[in-house]
Amino acid sequence: MSPLLSGWVLVLLVYVGSLFLHVVLPARTVTGYCCDNATFQPLRYRLNGAAVLVVVAALFVTALPSPAQASLHEDMVPALFFANAVGLSLSLFFFLRGGREKYARCVTVDQLKDPSALRLAGPPPSAAATFFLGREWNPRVGAVDIKMFLYVVGAVLLQCNLFAAVRFQQGRQSDVSIAMSVYVSCFTFFLVEYMCGEAVHLYTYDLFAEKIGFKLVWGCLVFYPFFYPIGSIPLARATRDISPATAIAITALYFAGWVVTRGANLQKYFFRTNPASTACFGGLVVQRVVPGTRLLVSGFWGAARHLNYFGEIVQAIAMALPGTLVADSWTDAMLPWLYPLYYVVLFVTRQIDDDAVCALKYGAMWDEYCKQVPSRIVPGLY
Repeated sequence: MSPLLSGWVLVLLVYVGSLFLHVVLPARTVTGYCCDNATFQPLRYRLNGAAVLVVVAALFVTALPSPAQASLHEDMVPALFFANAVGLSLSLFFFLRGGREKYARCVTVDQLKDPSALRLAGPPPSAAATFFLGREWNPRVGAVDIKMFLYVVGAVLLQCNLFAAVRFQQGRQSDVSIAMSVYVSCFTFFLVEYMCGEAVHLYTYDLFAEKIGFKLVWGCLVFYPFFYPIGSIPLARATRDISPATAIAITALYFAGWVVTRGANLQKYFFRTNPASTACFGGLVVQRVVPGTRLLVSGFWGAARHLNYFGEIVQAIAMALPGTLVADSWTDAMLPWLYPLYYVVLFVTRQIDDDAVCALKYGAMWDEYCKQVPSRIVPGLY
């Protein structure tokens, strides 16, 4: 099989296989936080991302011979070319579908209590901005919610890329290094846990504040599965390794970040699904808000306005360490740090935008909130 063929065929199989399994596998149907902007009815979602991930990953490592698995890593350039072509084509499809949303943000369940607070969308942006940011909040094709499927297929391809890096290293060295094992294990936990917690993610920023455009489509089909595991590149070709003690320290740092991220997201999820509750996590965390608002000022959200971003940055730093510590060159040592750097840029700009929206929405109450929670992302520093 030529490099050009093997690269794009494996990506195509993951895309098509994930879509097929997403449609046919049993799913849990839940009511989401977002609503249909025309009918104001809460959207219903079929969630089976974890099952799709497990089935595709199992088929990848059992049905394909090791050289074929490794080719996804070895022939990453043709795979990327094909993924980019698909991402661009789908972005163009949703751009040409037309239509324009009435409201400036996706209508959410909590806004139904006061529809007068909904802000109408402003003048239409340029064609280039519309192509990049998208037209529709939550488009669906048949029974498939496009946004949720994109998250699933991106995670599945990322997992396959991780396994491909392992096979590539095995082909060169006949075994798997401790550094690679730590890296792939933590990332696999990240993906499995993310898919198992799909219901929680129905209440996160991307679902109600991002439209389906090039940014999200290309991001899920290309950037997410190929850029996120960038630390696997130096790991796959490194000739050195880390000690078991270093591996334990990296794992501990990773899970410290995970506790912060997951704890913050769960606290907000519990509050949004049961706003009358005064505590969560078995009564360990009291749910307090600025009077007259839904702005949490206790628990994780009392430490910083976007503490979940801080946790994800810590996780990304942990994931950069294995590749850096075993790298055979300074360029390989720097490569893994593009991942946490991306998170810093993403979350700081998102925090600025989100704070501006909240200041407009809450007015003087936002100022009071900022007094009670002065830190934006990093407690005591930023």
